[in-house]
Amino acid sequence: MSRGGPQLRVLHLDHTQARGGAEYALLRVLKKASWAATLGLPAAESGSFNVYGALSGLPNVTVETIGPRQRFGASSSRSILGIARFAAAALGQAVSIRRSRAFARADLIHTNTSRAAVYAAIASVGSGTPLVVHLRDLVDKPSLGSVGYALFTRIALARAAGVIANSQSTLASATPFLSNKTKHVIIPSAAGIESTGRSSPSKDVLTRVGMVARLDPWKGQDLLIRAFAGVFRGGEVQLLLAGDAAFGHEGFLVELEGLARELGIEDQVQFLGHIDDVPEFIDSLDVCVQASTRPEPLGQNILQYLSAGKAIIATSVGGPSEWIRHEKSGLLFEMGDEESLMTNLRRVSHVSIRRTLEDGARRAPGLLSDAEVADLHQAFFKEVARP
Repeated sequence: MSRGGPQLRVLHLDHTQARGGAEYALLRVLKKASWAATLGLPAAESGSFNVYGALSGLPNVTVETIGPRQRFGASSSRSILGIARFAAAALGQAVSIRRSRAFARADLIHTNTSRAAVYAAIASVGSGTPLVVHLRDLVDKPSLGSVGYALFTRIALARAAGVIANSQSTLASATPFLSNKTKHVIIPSAAGIESTGRSSPSKDVLTRVGMVARLDPWKGQDLLIRAFAGVFRGGEVQLLLAGDAAFGHEGFLVELEGLARELGIEDQVQFLGHIDDVPEFIDSLDVCVQASTRPEPLGQNILQYLSAGKAIIATSVGGPSEWIRHEKSGLLFEMGDEESLMTNLRRVSHVSIRRTLEDGARRAPGLLSDAEVADLHQAFFKEVARP
């Protein structure tokens, strides 16, 4: 707790300002924060969109630039030179954090990403300031990269006083690396949910299938395009993909456009890029899909789909399977299996099945508003910061 008053002072750290699920989740929490929040960010990436610009003018949130611009994909490098560069960048960013006024004032450090956690763990050595690590990715090499995995498990998790996980699956992946003294809690990511149970029932005829996810090879847009072509090619059904490319995957859009042409469905697929009004887009869909090709830690889109009462198709592993009851509030398919996804796309062609799933989605328990998620963060911050 703050020595100068009753309000807790938290330094939140991220390694990027680019459009990503972790960044939007933290943005939503900070918009509802009742503690004294400082967001520490490295210098903006060249030409990037500043997600956190929306925090400007909030009375209890300060944004400070700490350290130089960070490179995308640095923690995934396997070359000796790449590893050396990442190690040097991590040490340099840690020094910048430790020397910052925001660090000196903070009662607690909260890291929003695994890279930020590595920086903060090094920076906090000998400071006595508790570190809360937010787990938004599964703790494994495919998610974090070989170098990132080694540093995160051996340095960040080893020094964490507290851990916030976005799902049971995520927490389980980190548990082997946590001390018995490390406090932990599961809090779903803030997903922009202000109301639940809103209803825009399917039309009798299926016309719009869609996905909300950034364009990234592991998010499965290519898998969905192939499965969609196998079921709906030549028909009236449209596939709408909302989300832009980030973190070095700008070329993936070109690949997806080429795939749609190759499969003869270029007139049925729309690439919408980033959209500001996600609820409005989801409300316009008849079927919502999550098709990631490695286990999702949570899948904010799943929470958004459920809150809209939509017919959902999702993978049967990771965070989505914790929220969706198969054939009750959604259909689960075998991750990465095109035939399994096609089978479920055929099933949701029937309006009776869609309406059963919509009713189940509207009844899904546990969905939280952004304000409720922020309150849970504050309670955990106070628990960890308590002497």
